[in-house]
Amino acid sequence: MSGQDSLSIASTTPRILVVDDNDDNRYTLMLYLDLEGYTDIAIAHDGEEAIARLSEDRFDLVLLDVMMPKIDGYGVLTWLKGQQRLNGLPVIMISALDEIASVVRCIELGAVDYLAKPFNPVLLRARLGASLEKKRLQDEIRAHLTRLEEELEAARRLQMSMLPDAFPPPSSERPAEIFAMMEPARQVGGDLYDFFYIDAARLCFLIGDVSGKGMPAALFMARTKSLIRIVTEFAEAACGGTADAAGIIGRVNRELCQNNSDMMFVTMFFGLLDTRTGALAFCNAGHNPPYRLKKDAVTALDGARGLILGVAPDAVYETGHVALDPGDTLYVFTDGVTEAENAAFEQFAEDRLEAVLRAASGLPSADLVKSVSAALSAFVGTAAASDDITMLAVRVGAA
Repeated sequence: MSGQDSLSIASTTPRILVVDDNDDNRYTLMLYLDLEGYTDIAIAHDGEEAIARLSEDRFDLVLLDVMMPKIDGYGVLTWLKGQQRLNGLPVIMISALDEIASVVRCIELGAVDYLAKPFNPVLLRARLGASLEKKRLQDEIRAHLTRLEEELEAARRLQMSMLPDAFPPPSSERPAEIFAMMEPARQVGGDLYDFFYIDAARLCFLIGDVSGKGMPAALFMARTKSLIRIVTEFAEAACGGTADAAGIIGRVNRELCQNNSDMMFVTMFFGLLDTRTGALAFCNAGHNPPYRLKKDAVTALDGARGLILGVAPDAVYETGHVALDPGDTLYVFTDGVTEAENAAFEQFAEDRLEAVLRAASGLPSADLVKSVSAALSAFVGTAAASDDITMLAVRVGAA
């Protein structure tokens, strides 16, 4: 071994546990380890003592004898498999040449390699070095994944903080109630919703679904949400309080098309509601049509459909108009609702959604959204989420 190799081993100081009930074997093995530059060594005289040491201390590698009193090598390996903290701890079996069948069993139980007695120094060096290097790389990967998880969790908290979670109660000046929720399929999602009053009584609300998943979609979502607010407020000021839904969406589309080399896009339903009269001006940019709940009737609000946002700067949009009566509710959602799948790969689909909406018609907005969410959870069961789920409900004349 070169001086550089010895220095490398000394600097990393791997901690090794030697488990063998034979004094001569332990002495010989520890002598070889010392000659190879491994100085941080602990010993255990049997499997029971090994488990006790492993429970309390940190080790980088275990040299484990197969045949021992009390608890043998099989028992130690079986115990290790149940310890999540010790996943990835390399175990090299120590065996006599006539115990190869036992070694095979140990490999099946999770051991990574074996050393035959009497010990060969060249094999000892190679197998220790390979096992420790593999563990070092695995530890680096785990540390990197932990950092990524922490960053994604921070991104999730930041993204959720961008979505309004305070829902103003209806009043005589603003006789409408609104409620929304988003459940990302991953730590961060590409769905978005927002709502805000642009004057004393007019409520601006929107719901959108960005292409793709994960961090890119979340960043595009944040850009879209910010643009909607900025453009809406600018248009209101420029038009003297008479901003047009299609004009707002057209400007947002042109902005999203800029510097969009990855061709990301977003579908969106955008509405401007006069909460005093129920007059709704809306624009649908490639999004699922929302549902209008009127007593026991549930109908899709179609019309004013245009191209998705972010792909064609010269796309033309139109404004749709509808008068919502007191007690009417508009339910807006992303396709994560209707395309949610159960364990049998069946989709929730529009017919189930419409049935839930009919049953919940007339309920306050929050109760309506929560009813759909509960029905979705019951339908999906233990199946993994495949898409973000976002819903928003506005009920007029609720004061």
